[in-house]
Amino acid sequence: MHPDLARAALLGARRHGPSPAADAVARWQAAAEPVPERLHHALLAELTGHGWQALRGAAEHLLDRPREGDIAEVIERGSVSELAARLPELQLRFHVGHTTDLRLEPGRLVVSHRALLGGVPNPAESLFTAAIHEVVLGACAGRRPAVTVRFADGSTVTGARPGERSLTGRGKVEGWTIDLSTTQEAAVSPVAAVRDMIAADPARRWRLDAAAARSGVSTRSLQRMLAEQGTGFRAVVSGTRLGVARGLVQRTDLGLAEIAAACGFTDHAHLTRCFTARHGVPPSAMRAQVTAHGV
Repeated sequence: MHPDLARAALLGARRHGPSPAADAVARWQAAAEPVPERLHHALLAELTGHGWQALRGAAEHLLDRPREGDIAEVIERGSVSELAARLPELQLRFHVGHTTDLRLEPGRLVVSHRALLGGVPNPAESLFTAAIHEVVLGACAGRRPAVTVRFADGSTVTGARPGERSLTGRGKVEGWTIDLSTTQEAAVSPVAAVRDMIAADPARRWRLDAAAARSGVSTRSLQRMLAEQGTGFRAVVSGTRLGVARGLVQRTDLGLAEIAAACGFTDHAHLTRCFTARHGVPPSAMRAQVTAHGV
């Protein structure tokens, strides 16, 4: 299992609290050992239980620090057709057990998921792959595409469906369609979209121009929108990171150094200073309150 894929799934799962599978994957990664396939499947099954938003949130961690230079270059160029043509090849760098067949049509990408080596991909693998496609194509296109997953029993699930939770027990995935002509959340403001992007990827070195481009507005427009809400880009980045850090402090047993790294702080001392200024207590004290009172 490619370490970046395992890391993305782990960080996504950690946002929903501790779990045996996440703890086991973390131990393998701490030892710099490849994560066994069975553990990766268990972790993806947990993410699937939390719904599409959890799968997409985990997939977004693949864009944290792209080590594959040519992938980053294609995304930066915004060439959806080139990225779509290269997805099967790029996918093999992360997982050799399965692959996708893609057909780029006007305004949409039609995908089927199949085995390459070994057994047929399980539903959780297919759903995570669909979420990865949504994330990388969305980054390339500069907007969030609509995704519809097709199951073998003829049913479908749309990634934007309000209230969609667990996706377990739905059976084999036939494939998915990514609609590149529309956005899933047209009613969501660019400012809210920026906060969502930062929350999904708090360790990223966020820049105003990059955030504006990914939310589909100009840099000046985003600055104006933030000013209208009485805030600025740095404050949004800091506040969002601290919100994610608070959740990790309260819901996980991760060390403060791990939380600092995951949320974009230089070290645990930096996290503690900012956390105390924002929440009135240091993270260690807040965790002690949770442990003592179950709040």
